[in-house]
Amino acid sequence: MRTVREIEAIALKARKRLGLLQGGFHEPQLRKRLEDSGFFLFYYPFGESGISGAVYNSGEVKVLVINSSKSIGRQNFTVAHELGHIFLHNIENMVEILGDESSNKEKEADRFASFFLMPSDDVTAIVQTDGGIVFDAVEVMEISQMFRMSYSGTLARLKEIFGANSIPSLLWQKKPVQLAAMLNMDRRLYEPTNEKYWSTNKYVSAAYKALEKERISFSRFLELMKEIGLDGYEVLDNMRETD
Repeated sequence: MRTVREIEAIALKARKRLGLLQGGFHEPQLRKRLEDSGFFLFYYPFGESGISGAVYNSGEVKVLVINSSKSIGRQNFTVAHELGHIFLHNIENMVEILGDESSNKEKEADRFASFFLMPSDDVTAIVQTDGGIVFDAVEVMEISQMFRMSYSGTLARLKEIFGANSIPSLLWQKKPVQLAAMLNMDRRLYEPTNEKYWSTNKYVSAAYKALEKERISFSRFLELMKEIGLDGYEVLDNMRETD
């Protein structure tokens, strides 16, 4: 099992490799960085009791599957958690089932996700303190919004960095959606999106290569394009023009 310091170093290296600079980042930026780095992303509403995420990693093909029935904050954590399995464990194929978080690899991936989304140096740079800080709900929400973490995930990370005494027990009982509405903050971070999204360019490129190598039929290619709202004939014309 890796040490906490080792996991943190790998998480920071992963951020740098993906071109994510200091501080937090919003979902479109994270998606673009991942897609530009060769990741195929698939978001789908599997339901609250369904899988939280899955990863497929086979050399050049890296697929992250995210349950969009979860809040955006939770989705971001799942993305980072699955990245943890790739960067820490080089896992080739895994589906995350709710309630299956007890193994050492799962705990390591959770730590990786926390370090990846909320690096301690970035957090301490914005929290002005000489020690003995006690957070209030507004401060926690501001940090949650900045690093695009769930409210509970932000509390847990702040507890790790600043100690248990920095988090009054009442903060764990707050409802983030209501807090966000009251503070005029982005409440969507704490709500499900039920989004259906996949990396279109990667999807089209993979299907086109499969057609070229005769791994799928022409009719199957047209069906695949139709599934994502594209005209297969137009896609072929465009792809051939760029060859």
